[in-house]
Amino acid sequence: MDKVLAGKTDVAFYQTKLLVSSKGGFVNGGRHQLERPNFFILPQGRCAETLLFSTMSAMIAEGYGSHLEHDKPAAIISNGFFDTTGANAAVAGFNLQTFTQPGLTDPFPSALIGVKNNFKGNLDLAATKAYLEANPGKVSMILVTITNNWAAAQPVSMANIRGAASLAKFHSIPLFLDACRFAENAYFIQRYEDGYADKSIADIVQEMFSYAEGFTISLKKDGLANMGGVLCFRDQGLFAQRYEGIGMLLKERQILCYGNDSYGGMSGRDLMAASAGLYQVTDQAYLCHRITQVQSFAQKLQANGVAVLSPPGGHAVYLDMDQFFFGCNRKLEDFAAVGFTIELIKKYGIRAAEAGPFGWAYDLKPIEERSKIPNLVRFAVPRHVYSDEHIDYTVAAIKDLYERRHTVPNAVITRGKHMKLRHFSAGLKPVAVDQAINDSFLGEASRQLRHLSTATGQDAAAAEELIQALALVTGEWGKTAVPKQLDTTRWTSSVSNDGSAVEYSVSIDQGTGKAELRFLTEAQPLENSWAHLVEAALRANQDIGKSYPSIVSLERFDAIRDLFLPPSSRREMKLAAWHSCAWSTSKGPQWKIYLDPCAAGKESATQTAREAFSRLGLDTGWRLIEGLLGPNDHVIYFSLDLASNTEEARVKVYIAHGGADATSRAVVAEVAQKHASICPDADAFEIQRFFAAMAGDEFGRDNSSNRRKSLFSCFAFSGKTGERPVGTVHFPVDAYAADDAEVKRRVDGYLIDVGASVAARERYAMVLAAAQRRPLSDGRGIHAWVSLKQRAGGKMDNTLYLCPEMFGPRGAF
Repeated sequence: MDKVLAGKTDVAFYQTKLLVSSKGGFVNGGRHQLERPNFFILPQGRCAETLLFSTMSAMIAEGYGSHLEHDKPAAIISNGFFDTTGANAAVAGFNLQTFTQPGLTDPFPSALIGVKNNFKGNLDLAATKAYLEANPGKVSMILVTITNNWAAAQPVSMANIRGAASLAKFHSIPLFLDACRFAENAYFIQRYEDGYADKSIADIVQEMFSYAEGFTISLKKDGLANMGGVLCFRDQGLFAQRYEGIGMLLKERQILCYGNDSYGGMSGRDLMAASAGLYQVTDQAYLCHRITQVQSFAQKLQANGVAVLSPPGGHAVYLDMDQFFFGCNRKLEDFAAVGFTIELIKKYGIRAAEAGPFGWAYDLKPIEERSKIPNLVRFAVPRHVYSDEHIDYTVAAIKDLYERRHTVPNAVITRGKHMKLRHFSAGLKPVAVDQAINDSFLGEASRQLRHLSTATGQDAAAAEELIQALALVTGEWGKTAVPKQLDTTRWTSSVSNDGSAVEYSVSIDQGTGKAELRFLTEAQPLENSWAHLVEAALRANQDIGKSYPSIVSLERFDAIRDLFLPPSSRREMKLAAWHSCAWSTSKGPQWKIYLDPCAAGKESATQTAREAFSRLGLDTGWRLIEGLLGPNDHVIYFSLDLASNTEEARVKVYIAHGGADATSRAVVAEVAQKHASICPDADAFEIQRFFAAMAGDEFGRDNSSNRRKSLFSCFAFSGKTGERPVGTVHFPVDAYAADDAEVKRRVDGYLIDVGASVAARERYAMVLAAAQRRPLSDGRGIHAWVSLKQRAGGKMDNTLYLCPEMFGPRGAF
């Protein structure tokens, strides 16, 4: 090759090196190529596919190929058909069977990118074996695509190629490679498959192809050329035997359409470029740079909160559009990913390709085939073209669209719906997404709960349990439509920041990332009076007791009911009763009631709480609490687990630390010290670190004149904890940040600072994505409170209190 490129060749060189007779491999030379042609040069890879499949189909129709059931189409099995490959095979009359190994979209730890690879592009050998056994004589070829472009450019292991070859040989079926990215696939094998670290790329390539009867390749891919394609098959191998004489028929068709087999319509310059490219593409340094650049692209996207199919493949990054639009209520047939690509090229000049429901014709597929279609957008990285600056610009553009993904349009097909390869030619029109809530309170809250349930890792059954619980306590008012604006003439619930009578909270374990989902709601009166509010609360209470008799007891509530629900209203009353339900995998729904200690007046709140503790047999616990109360501390809420297991049932009291701004160092230090003095597992330093992180740049400033929300403390007592409580501190983060984007930066920074697990940080991001319906920078209010609970052994949980924003975000301070 060096001599040819340098022009140092003569007639003797060509006679002794190139123009020699050869046979028995993929390239017959001299007279053998004239007698048994098996190597065909073509203008493009899709031309090779057309030539192969159309010729096979014609020969099968004439009785070649050992296809037993001539009244049914022959099948081709693959780990994934590239779009033109599948289209050419389908047009030729083949039945396509795609068996990609399960787990393509399974999560992959970002920390392991570049360290490990599980070869998600593999052929599902078990499914292939089952199909072959169930359909004897119907399969004409097994086609393994390396790397697997259908499956997000994921590599295929050597063991898998070997296994596919073994199956093919056992059933006397030729194995072909779609070899467009053969060198990149070889690099993945060398880097990640056991036993190949010390082998050269060339040796690995040779082994891969040793298992194949033939292959097609686009030389524009791992040929590093501007044009060209190749089709070839093993001389006198199984394929040549099954389709006797196919070489001459292929040559005849090639000459008719594409030029002689010695050049295939390509110029000498392009032939030389492809020849050189096939050598250069196996260079170790080139492949390392190539793969590393794609990995870096993927990691930068992940660092900005954008989900990609991971680990990244060899030549492209694929966005996971199910995760991109998570929480946005997009259906696959909405073609929202196409809307994304339209916005991307319109606003940023970046071309990407939807590789999902539109491109793979989800709407035209039978139901059983739809589940196989991934929902992806493909960002192919041209070789030797993009700098880091290009990549960074693309990441910034994608991030911007992700942050306002709720407004990214859907798309409808206006022409070419039934065309082959319609993603090249069809017309589409972007369709704006209706942002309005057109549902009942229960309907909208149920939608949000389902998304949050998914984000917290619950199964569908748990989500339905929570939704049924919400339907129980919302009753008739939950069926009323959400108005466009909050009706301030009626009772305005203080459950949530925006006046919605529901709030969600998610507790996340910093170590494991495991989460618990809860909702809090207030039964609404059908008529606007205190008496009707109390009636609605008590009715909800009774309904809970009747619906969950084995796990709910109202006995303790009945013992203190008169303290918190007086017969007449007072102006300072915040609530009659709120009800909370959390889902436990081991215990099912866990109910709790919140009551207002100010029922007999704000000045009597402490006395009311004291009496309630006394009636519940917790006098010692109350004395601990009362010993901490300063002149600016106020008992603000009282809660009771409605559990039949009195050993585990908790009593909680919430204290508001008023009289100063929540960012005051003095107040923070005092609150931390109070917790550490009575809560065995509390650490004052961790509490102060948490408060400082949530306050952000405002921490330590003199903001006393602002009189914004106070810090809250919660102390929980139960038979399990004995006389010492479990303490939780609450920071009213919406009152100390300009928008939710700033809150997210603070929470992210805090979780990193305390060494929270990647799982915990990813869980928070997922939960927030499920809750939001707008860009985080558009206002504040999605985050209402963030809390910290410390448990035995130094374990810590953070709970996010999330507003449904049924009436929009809050404005500036």
